[in-house]
Amino acid sequence: MAERLTVGIDVGGTKTAAVLLSGTGEVLATATEPTNRSGTPQQCADHAVALTDRLLRTIDCPRSSLDAVGVGLPGLIAPDRTFRDSIILPTWRNVDFRSCLEPRLNLPVVIDNDATMAALGHLASLSEGQRPHCLVCLTLGTGVGGAVLVEGAPMRGPDGTAGQIGHTTVDPTGHRCECGALGCLNAYASGTAITSRYRQLRANSGSDGEKSGAGETLNLEESLRRNDPLARRALDEAVRALVISISGVVNVLNPEVVVLGGGVASLGPTLVDPVQTGVSQRSFPVPAQRVRICQAAHGPLTGAIGAAVTAARPERSGHKDPL
Repeated sequence: MAERLTVGIDVGGTKTAAVLLSGTGEVLATATEPTNRSGTPQQCADHAVALTDRLLRTIDCPRSSLDAVGVGLPGLIAPDRTFRDSIILPTWRNVDFRSCLEPRLNLPVVIDNDATMAALGHLASLSEGQRPHCLVCLTLGTGVGGAVLVEGAPMRGPDGTAGQIGHTTVDPTGHRCECGALGCLNAYASGTAITSRYRQLRANSGSDGEKSGAGETLNLEESLRRNDPLARRALDEAVRALVISISGVVNVLNPEVVVLGGGVASLGPTLVDPVQTGVSQRSFPVPAQRVRICQAAHGPLTGAIGAAVTAARPERSGHKDPL
């Protein structure tokens, strides 16, 4: 019997990543392309089909080899998996994306929030004995996404908004977030926010502005390597916001693991170590000793892998989720 395959697609604010996963969890092919944030759901569905077929061509397999496709979307997902709204895809409102994509592929499609898919992707990298009771995931990209897994299942809440840690308040009189509120974590710790703050500091100091575009996060990373004090200050402000938010989560949920994903997490120990130190100092002592802050296991592909794993095991997106 031929091996059954799944595809996972992670739609981000900047890039869309896709993976082809074997039945044993091996990544057989990957693809990454820019995200069209102004595109319609129909255009996004067409893009998902094209990515799926591109991955299959890489290993010379027909679409009939696929069992299912999983898609992580950057926005609020209702309990029935309808895409409710998003600051990342601002033109999308109450979209049934599964019904949009399934007829194009003629395959089962599983839809979930992108941070939830990233959390599941990281969880899939752990052995049964390593899996925590509670895992929290923050995706630090164009925006800050969040997800909470309890015993491996996503915590959603009756309205599907549980886990939105990116919109917890870190400064009630602080920067205005794209959601309209003041002082959200998203306004301090997203890649967009950190780069914007770095540019502001440079402008205030009379330094030349950075070029805009896909290299923004890389420019910040290079500046940190050069020990640029303004880059360090921008990152320190983001770390402070992360510590405030994550410490609150640690006190409330007592997670064993907090995963940092998205483009900002590519900074590695430069980001993770001060967040771990700060959370250990700010949280209740006992849960602070337990919690471990870490990078997402598969880097920028963690969300896509989580989507593929979820497609292979759709019961993870079924009705067994805790509220």
